[in-house]
Amino acid sequence: MANKTSSRRPPKRRAGTKQEGSTAHEKPVALTLKVDSGLYLRLSTLRATQRRTNQDILEHALREYLTRAGA
Repeated sequence: MANKTSSRRPPKRRAGTKQEGSTAHEKPVALTLKVDSGLYLRLSTLRATQRRTNQDILEHALREYLTRAGA
Protein backbone atom coordinates (compact mmCIF):
# COMPACT_ATOMS: atom_id res chain seq x y z
CA MET A 1 0.00 0.00 0.00
CA ALA A 2 1.37 3.41 -0.94
CA ASN A 3 2.14 6.01 1.69
CA LYS A 4 -0.57 8.70 1.50
CA THR A 5 1.72 11.45 2.77
CA SER A 6 4.05 10.99 -0.19
CA SER A 7 1.38 12.35 -2.54
CA ARG A 8 0.76 15.52 -0.51
CA ARG A 9 2.08 18.75 -1.91
CA PRO A 10 3.32 21.68 0.14
CA PRO A 11 0.83 24.58 0.34
CA LYS A 12 1.02 27.03 -2.55
CA ARG A 13 2.46 30.47 -1.81
CA ARG A 14 0.86 33.49 -3.43
CA ALA A 15 2.95 35.42 -5.89
CA GLY A 16 4.72 38.34 -4.27
CA THR A 17 4.69 36.88 -0.77
CA LYS A 18 7.83 35.70 0.91
CA GLN A 19 8.76 34.79 4.41
CA GLU A 20 11.24 37.45 5.40
CA GLY A 21 13.69 36.54 8.11
CA SER A 22 13.07 32.81 7.89
CA THR A 23 14.95 30.06 6.18
CA ALA A 24 13.73 26.99 4.40
CA HIS A 25 14.71 24.91 7.46
CA GLU A 26 12.95 27.08 10.04
CA LYS A 27 9.60 25.82 11.30
CA PRO A 28 7.00 28.55 11.99
CA VAL A 29 5.79 28.96 15.57
CA ALA A 30 2.03 29.10 16.22
CA LEU A 31 0.55 32.25 17.72
CA THR A 32 -3.02 32.68 18.91
CA LEU A 33 -4.62 36.12 18.78
CA LYS A 34 -8.06 36.82 20.22
CA VAL A 35 -9.85 39.88 18.87
CA ASP A 36 -13.32 41.38 19.27
CA SER A 37 -15.97 40.68 16.67
CA GLY A 38 -15.68 44.13 15.05
CA LEU A 39 -11.96 43.75 14.42
CA TYR A 40 -12.49 40.21 13.14
CA LEU A 41 -15.15 41.44 10.73
CA ARG A 42 -12.77 44.13 9.40
CA LEU A 43 -10.03 41.54 8.95
CA SER A 44 -12.41 39.15 7.19
CA THR A 45 -13.58 41.90 4.85
CA LEU A 46 -10.00 42.86 3.99
CA ARG A 47 -9.09 39.20 3.49
CA ALA A 48 -11.96 38.72 1.04
CA THR A 49 -11.42 41.94 -0.92
CA GLN A 50 -7.65 41.50 -1.24
CA ARG A 51 -7.80 37.71 -1.65
CA ARG A 52 -5.12 37.22 0.99
CA THR A 53 -4.96 34.96 4.02
CA ASN A 54 -5.30 36.10 7.63
CA GLN A 55 -1.77 34.75 8.10
CA ASP A 56 -0.38 36.95 5.33
CA ILE A 57 -2.19 40.11 6.48
CA LEU A 58 -1.29 39.73 10.16
CA GLU A 59 2.31 38.71 9.51
CA HIS A 60 2.82 41.74 7.27
CA ALA A 61 1.23 44.07 9.84
CA LEU A 62 3.32 42.64 12.68
CA ARG A 63 6.57 42.95 10.70
CA GLU A 64 5.81 46.60 9.88
CA TYR A 65 4.90 47.36 13.50
CA LEU A 66 8.08 45.75 14.83
CA THR A 67 10.20 47.59 12.27
CA ARG A 68 8.68 50.95 13.23
CA ALA A 69 9.12 50.14 16.91
CA GLY A 70 12.78 49.34 16.30
CA ALA A 71 12.42 45.81 17.58
